[in-house]
Amino acid sequence: MPALPQRPSLEHLRKQAKRRGRAQGIPLSRAQFEIAREYGFPSWPKLAEHVRVAALEGIERALVLADPTVLATLVRADPSVATDPVGGLAPLLVLLRRAVAPSAQVRECARLLLDAGADPGSHTVEWDGEGSRTALFDAVERGDLALTRLLVERGAPRDEDAFYHACEQSDTAFLDLLHRPGYERLLPHKLDFEDAAGLRWFLDRGADVNACRALHHAIARGRGTAILTMLLDAGADVNLPWDRWDVGRRPLALAARCGHLAAYELLAARGARADLDPVDAAVLAVARGESARLPTAPPPALGNPDTGDFGWVLGQFALLGRTDVVRALLDGGMAVDTRGWSNFTPLDQAAMHGRAETVRLLIERGADLCDRAFDDEGPTPLDCALWGLRNNRAEDGDYRGTVEALLEAGAPTRLGPPTGDAAIDALLPHL
Repeated sequence: MPALPQRPSLEHLRKQAKRRGRAQGIPLSRAQFEIAREYGFPSWPKLAEHVRVAALEGIERALVLADPTVLATLVRADPSVATDPVGGLAPLLVLLRRAVAPSAQVRECARLLLDAGADPGSHTVEWDGEGSRTALFDAVERGDLALTRLLVERGAPRDEDAFYHACEQSDTAFLDLLHRPGYERLLPHKLDFEDAAGLRWFLDRGADVNACRALHHAIARGRGTAILTMLLDAGADVNLPWDRWDVGRRPLALAARCGHLAAYELLAARGARADLDPVDAAVLAVARGESARLPTAPPPALGNPDTGDFGWVLGQFALLGRTDVVRALLDGGMAVDTRGWSNFTPLDQAAMHGRAETVRLLIERGADLCDRAFDDEGPTPLDCALWGLRNNRAEDGDYRGTVEALLEAGAPTRLGPPTGDAAIDALLPHL
């Protein structure tokens, strides 16, 4: 096994991966994974993390390593280190955004900084000036409820962006902690995920399912019939036109256009009506197994790539577990790694929903096991499966079978036990 140089360069490693990818004709993600394993790391993000930390010193190193002993010594020697910017960021934000240590150490370091005068409301302006990324937001992103509570207790404002991202956690205690009147309107973001308990939280607090067009959003995101039924039972209007994105489209036509056959049949049984246009009819025929020819049209919802060829729907069929349709589309020439919602591949989406049979098919067809949806730090397909197990758990998902299939194929992950599922934990100790 080769050893990293004393002062490794991440840029050099990136170039090395690009050269290997070109020379061997493999995806960059695969080349990065191979290089990481050669240096003894389980994944490219772990290698990159090691290289970044190796170059740090002083307060920055103490924050990134979340070392409470060193941090306490630095704060005692000079209390201003708790508030003076580090690389343009408040020390508290450096800790919450970059720390690579266990949660207990991060919390202890946060407490040290707050005790020394750090502002619990520390934030940066993001998204072209349209929002603020706060310390509370970062605590939620870390999935650490105790850390989030610590910041609230110390006076951090319960901001909307933090609550929005709390919708990505399955633990509704985050929602309880961060809720303010009016945040119920953020129900559509909870419907980006297969989370019946989270949906119930919003319904119990009086969320208006028609005002936010919750049924449309759930259909577009491929939610299961259990969640769709909850919305219908809460009074969702099956014939209400959409007021955004695909303006005017009724739920039944939207279900057809999204290839969501189970939703289409459920809505029809509940009295939904709509005139299907040629695009709707073409996608519905694919969903019924009557055709493998997709139309040329833009996607009906934001978050899906507008490539004009309707390729995003391959991922939709994958997350719905429609292995038969996925096979037919692949046989018809669709690329196995065609991007869908939020830049995920079909394998990512199938893994996130525990669709073991579909996952096995996609692996057989050469899906990229090392792909990271967003960037170098994004989730791999196995990461998606393990995240979905906690936060996106489909009622009929086979997560153990999914994880087993990915592991057998050599899929990498930077995650490990505990996952909340003992059977799956038993598969992961070697990681």
